[in-house]
Amino acid sequence: MEVWILLFVISAYLALWLLGRRPNSLLCRAATTWFGPLPTQGESWSRFQLRWAAYSLRWLIQIAVLFCALWFVEVRAPEVYSYSVFQLLWFALPLGFGMALLASIGFLAKAAKAHYIGPNPVCRIERIANEA
Repeated sequence: MEVWILLFVISAYLALWLLGRRPNSLLCRAATTWFGPLPTQGESWSRFQLRWAAYSLRWLIQIAVLFCALWFVEVRAPEVYSYSVFQLLWFALPLGFGMALLASIGFLAKAAKAHYIGPNPVCRIERIANEA
C-alpha cells in the first residue's frame, strides 16, 4: 500500500513540475483556468461572496437535477444499476452535492461576516481579467 502512495506522490509531483516548466501549454492553461465569478470594480467583498454563493447554488441545483434524472432512470429500468458508469455517477453526485452545499453555506457565512462584522473592503483594481 505504501508503494502505491509513494508512486502517486511522485507522479503528482512530476506532473506539477512538468506543468510549471511549460506554463503556456494548452494542458497547463486548461489546468489553471479560473472558474467562477471575478470581482468587479467597486464591488464589496460581501457582494462578491454572495455571487460565489449563488454560483455554488447553481452547481448544487444542477447536481440535484442530474441525480433526480438518474434516480428516475434507475426506477424505470433497474438493470441500469449494473453499469459501471451509472454506479460511478451514483457515488460521485452525492459527494458533489455535499461539496456544493458546504461551499454555498461557507460563502453565505463569509458574506454575512463581512457585511455585519467587517472588514468589507471594496475592489479597487481597475481591470481584473483572465488573460488567455
